[in-house]
Amino acid sequence: MKYVVVAYDKISEAAEEETDLSAVGADRLARLIGIPVDRLVDVYPLDERHRAALAGWADLTFAPDTYDYFLEAEA
Repeated sequence: MKYVVVAYDKISEAAEEETDLSAVGADRLARLIGIPVDRLVDVYPLDERHRAALAGWADLTFAPDTYDYFLEAEA
């Protein structure tokens, strides 16, 4: 399974950026979202707390005024 953060433009709702987070690990991502790792198979909105953790783990920067962010699991 591949895990990515996708940034969707707040106005157009188009996917603008995608960052692969697979190296962070499914266990860590599942704990962050608050679900069992075997259920980490969908799309999850990322709030400020999620973004702060991911910024540290994956050296990401976020622009929450411009984009909505989601963690997405891809087969």
